[in-house]
Amino acid sequence: MKVTFEDGNPLTFTSGDGREDIEDTTDIINVIYWLSAFAAPRVYRTFSRVPPREHILRLLDVYTAYVTRGAHHMAPQFQPVHYERRLPLATRLRELFASWAPPELPQEVIEISRALMEHEGIKPPACGWDAYEDPEEGGIKLEDALLWPEGVPAILKGQWPPKQGRA
Repeated sequence: MKVTFEDGNPLTFTSGDGREDIEDTTDIINVIYWLSAFAAPRVYRTFSRVPPREHILRLLDVYTAYVTRGAHHMAPQFQPVHYERRLPLATRLRELFASWAPPELPQEVIEISRALMEHEGIKPPACGWDAYEDPEEGGIKLEDALLWPEGVPAILKGQWPPKQGRA
């Protein structure tokens, strides 16, 4: 995270590899949101548009760099978490998206997305990924909470962060 003082002097908080922590964490959160969409076919099928292949590949490149470093930013929801299993899965997922013919998601994309969520320490929904439907948290659809090439629609529409009193 970079803070610039009134006199123009910057103060930057970075991770050990020199990347800004906040940037890295934000990138990974965006990838995790996309993985959750790919893991839940009922949710993905409600989307009004298909993500551009190049956009997903860029996100997967960011994620692959993250797992190559052995990083993990989120507190796991269970133990043990097999973080070491992420790299081959991320590599395979990128291969699948490189040859992806939208809009349908191949079953292998769904399965790998679920496995990556597990290996990030994230539990599946109580109802299971196949039954999971968009919870529209705070009235915001998952599609609008995802990072698209132009940004996050909920932010662009002024829906995020939620206003006080908004359900």
